[in-house]
Amino acid sequence: MSRVAILIPTMNRSEFIIRQLRYYASVKSPHPIYIGDASDKTHREKMEEEIRKLRREISVHYYHWPELNDRQTIKKLGETATESFCAYNGDDDFLIPNSLTICANFLRENPEYRTTQGKAILFLLEDCGAYGKIKTLGPYWLRKEANVVTGRERLLDFSRNYWVPQFSVHRTEEFVKDSEYYGSIQDKSFGELIHSYTFIIRGKTRFVDCLYLIRQAHDERYLLPDIYDWITSKSWYSSYKLFSNVLTQALIEVDNIDEEKARKLVKEAFWMRLENGFRAKFANNKNGFFMRMKNVVKQVPCVRSAYNILRSMCYPSKHLSLSVLLSKKSPYHKDFMPIYQSITASLQK
Repeated sequence: MSRVAILIPTMNRSEFIIRQLRYYASVKSPHPIYIGDASDKTHREKMEEEIRKLRREISVHYYHWPELNDRQTIKKLGETATESFCAYNGDDDFLIPNSLTICANFLRENPEYRTTQGKAILFLLEDCGAYGKIKTLGPYWLRKEANVVTGRERLLDFSRNYWVPQFSVHRTEEFVKDSEYYGSIQDKSFGELIHSYTFIIRGKTRFVDCLYLIRQAHDERYLLPDIYDWITSKSWYSSYKLFSNVLTQALIEVDNIDEEKARKLVKEAFWMRLENGFRAKFANNKNGFFMRMKNVVKQVPCVRSAYNILRSMCYPSKHLSLSVLLSKKSPYHKDFMPIYQSITASLQK
């Protein structure tokens, strides 16, 4: 079996980590979990106690690294993992073990692909916290892949339709290589961007039809700054320069092109995102608020999740709505139900 190291950074959110660990134990997940924790004593002790209770059911590697930020933690967890494959997971999210196995097996058999993933869902509870009744649920992403041959084509296509392949299954060795500058970049938004773009430039990514990732929107999420605060921050320019240099070098290596052409392509791709984001944010679009919101979030990572919540509330997917997933007729029902039971656990007592 292809085991996938699940990499989870966390800080002072023991309730979410415990919920996730109990879920993996309930489905007898074979995939080892690596937790990088920056929590205070209270949350740390709660997590350690739960890990002791579950140690016979799941494999958990726990590290207390209060001196590291989230990017440094993810990078170090990748370097620590001993499995051939890995996937990043937020402490408030769920990765489905069966789907991790399917994706890892695909990568094992298809060396020309660098990452793979299935469908993803975003849900919102009626109340705050890790448990409760689901208020709304809808697609976070559906079919995401990049099969074009060259890095430059993938770069430009990715800028037109940005998503977050950090959550995908990676070969651990490649994930570590792709994270070389991720831990040192100052700006958090550019951290996500440098990671995501590097994955895409360096290799193709494949969609596998499975329910893969479940994400939660809530008031305790670690949010990125809005676009104005982002571009006016002190670390913006220095982080952009690192982002540009790293992507330029990746294009040179992958496509064997000269530096001037590579740098021009990176500039074009990044400008495409900024231009579309600003135009959508400030234009008086005749199609109204939701169209403007859609155009903004397709370009700007910091507000993407807000749009996904609104979209799932107003335009639910036929195949990834709560009512359909709760039906035994859904092909994703079997994988969804243990997560649903974990989320609504307090209501079932």
